[in-house]
Amino acid sequence: MAFAFRTAGQVLFGRGESARAAAIAVGLGRRVLLCTGAASLEASGALDRLVEQLGRAPDGCARFAVPREPDVPLVDEATACARAEGCDVVLGCGGGAALDVAKAVAALATNGGGARDYLEDVGPGGGRALERPSLPTVLVPTTAGTGAEVTRNSVLRVPDRAVKRSMRSDLLLPRVAVIDPDLAAGAPPRVAAAAGLDALTHLVEAYVSRAAQPLTDALAVQGIPLALRGLRALADGAATPATAEGLALAALYGGMAVANAGLGAAHGLVAPLGGLLEVTHGVGCAALLPSVMLVNVAALRAAAPESPALRRYDEVAGIVLGATESRGGPGLPERAPKRAPASVERAARTIAGLRRRLGLPGMAEIGIPADRIGPLLQECRGGSMRANPVVLDDADLERILLGRVDE
Repeated sequence: MAFAFRTAGQVLFGRGESARAAAIAVGLGRRVLLCTGAASLEASGALDRLVEQLGRAPDGCARFAVPREPDVPLVDEATACARAEGCDVVLGCGGGAALDVAKAVAALATNGGGARDYLEDVGPGGGRALERPSLPTVLVPTTAGTGAEVTRNSVLRVPDRAVKRSMRSDLLLPRVAVIDPDLAAGAPPRVAAAAGLDALTHLVEAYVSRAAQPLTDALAVQGIPLALRGLRALADGAATPATAEGLALAALYGGMAVANAGLGAAHGLVAPLGGLLEVTHGVGCAALLPSVMLVNVAALRAAAPESPALRRYDEVAGIVLGATESRGGPGLPERAPKRAPASVERAARTIAGLRRRLGLPGMAEIGIPADRIGPLLQECRGGSMRANPVVLDDADLERILLGRVDE
């Protein structure tokens, strides 16, 4: 057995911990680039507090707001801001978009060039490896889903290609990740639901990934019930501070898991969906996960009936059904119940039903135009798809995209 596990240099988790983020950033450099979302922090008053605290840095701070899903021009603009302002530390506070921009800027500020130069699978002009350590980076998520605060990639849209691609390197891991469940507790219900289903997708895909390993397995087995119980509380309109804490922990576990085990077909497909049709990441993952589970299991049974991935899917099904059927507290099962393979279908239907209760669409409701299927299939084969437990053919992927899988 041999494996490696990489994550942020330090992880701080707990309600109220975000109050420490500015002081940590100030201690890492002379001038801080504060990278945030466009409006949420400002509306809550948190932005003013952050700016005041960051003003204690020897040379103060500069702010860059992320108004949309991150893309190459936006990251290049943010990098130019960091260079012009002489920033030597980056504090990212926001959703996955703000954190991805913060990571990319911190890397580009020390490595030179533009964002496209370092993106994988973009053809000529891309694929360079980062060689120099990034600026010290502190990341504070305000949603509980992406796990971007502990992942080693930054996902950016490439407008001229209408695709999303990753800048990927251990050098993108932040110096400090600060996870404060209170920050995500006030997210709008649809945002919280999409984020939570993104975290669930991370956990499931990491567990069945070709690159799964003991540490990521442990995170997934603990995280899947946390995500499902939190999502069920959101669907019931019964969310509490404990719900926010569980979802934040699930998102953290999911980020750590995918940073080390990789992902699968749901994320392989959601990247071109986001690039070509601008389907938001969490909504896309929520729509894809149940169908990908069913298609993967069918393909494994047909092509590799002895595959360990089938046993892993059975274990996932046991965890899903146990978490959604139980009305107990946050306690976690010591081990996944043993269930028949048919329970995978039931688990997929359970996740799809939860998604519907949360008001998020399936692939049939999203409605992929027929003329976009070809480009989507062409763009989905690299990146996350490589760790899927079975190679899916175009017919399988088309069924998923068109919503033709019986959930």
